[in-house]
Amino acid sequence: MKSNIVLGFAALALGLVAINSFKPVLAYRGDASVKGPNYTEERHEVNQNAFAKNDYKSWLANMQGKGATRAVNESNFGEFAKAQLAAQKGDSTLLNAFRTKYGMGQGNGQGQGTGRHNR
Repeated sequence: MKSNIVLGFAALALGLVAINSFKPVLAYRGDASVKGPNYTEERHEVNQNAFAKNDYKSWLANMQGKGATRAVNESNFGEFAKAQLAAQKGDSTLLNAFRTKYGMGQGNGQGQGTGRHNR
């Protein structure tokens, strides 16, 4: 009986540690002040320069198909860059509007299929 209680507390503690380890991955979505799992200082510097110079090609090459490259293109990059810079200063209004306008962070229809991909 005593060992079951100890094992139960150990499992609970392990579960809490596991849940806590996922918070940074989940928290960065929608909050520009939280660094995402792909963050590096080098990538950040290149992106900052690209945003400041409105340099889509530099940003695209730096991102290597990650994250926002699915929604950001050459024609809307200026809007995205302005929104990113504002969000980094604490104003997420433009970035949230951009995400809504271009369908970013909406789940992309996940969870609404018929489950055939699980077979």
